[in-house]
Amino acid sequence: MNNATKFCPNCGNEVKADAKFCPKCGHNLTAATSATGAPQQSTTTQESRSAKTTESVQRAKRFSGNFFSWWLKTVRHPATMVPDTHKYFGVTAFLLNIVVIVLAFVVLANRVASAATKALNNMTDEPVHFGGVIFKLSLFLLVFLAVGAIIYIAVGFGFRKIADTEGRFSIWDYTNRLASLTNLILVFCIIIFVFTLFMSPDSLESYGRMLGLFSPIFLILNVGYLFSTVDGVDHPRWDKFYTVLLALIAISIALSIYLLIVRNFVGGSITNYLENFTNGLTDSFNNNNY
Repeated sequence: MNNATKFCPNCGNEVKADAKFCPKCGHNLTAATSATGAPQQSTTTQESRSAKTTESVQRAKRFSGNFFSWWLKTVRHPATMVPDTHKYFGVTAFLLNIVVIVLAFVVLANRVASAATKALNNMTDEPVHFGGVIFKLSLFLLVFLAVGAIIYIAVGFGFRKIADTEGRFSIWDYTNRLASLTNLILVFCIIIFVFTLFMSPDSLESYGRMLGLFSPIFLILNVGYLFSTVDGVDHPRWDKFYTVLLALIAISIALSIYLLIVRNFVGGSITNYLENFTNGLTDSFNNNNY
């Protein structure tokens, strides 16, 4: 029998070590013991959460570091396959291109809006705000480019599966391959973004130069797309020339249908929104003149 003693935390009475209740005040001694262990359990939980957070941060750092290492290798040697590529590198590369282009549009739109606001404020006392228009157009551009990238990936992967009798590529493998062939696009996207920071918003020549920077982007994208349909195909179903030719026709048809849908369904909504916005400015200007 254990004769060790301890003291009641409620009244201070001396009790045995194995006592569950204080004989003097009836205090529950087991509750005190549990309460004493609670902080340790809470500390352990916090340490576990902190460890998980640290692990997530380290994983993100490793992913970003490996991604840019892969990106640099593909820019130097686009036609060379990089082994052991993470399956999300290709998707990340496409999203990065799209985000930079959208940011360039936002910068340019805000600069144009700022110049337009100054001009309109001289003609009307009503406040003019372009923030809503810029946000909606930016969101539309983001979705438009993302769907366009999906079309390139889907059509290219389809022809790759048809052309390759062995069918070794998965959709993630093909996305990585197409991205590795077109990663140079990011360089031109960054150039466009920097150009919008310094270009004059009221100079038509500046807009012409900016649009000219999109030419190599379209060239690299289409060449990379065509090359990806036959690259590494050791046992083609038919001659590679016809694969490239059919792939070119297919992407042309797919993009034409996509642009037609955008023009008929989405373009009309955007046009109506811009017309209403313009009419509002016109009404405000006319009312200010009376």
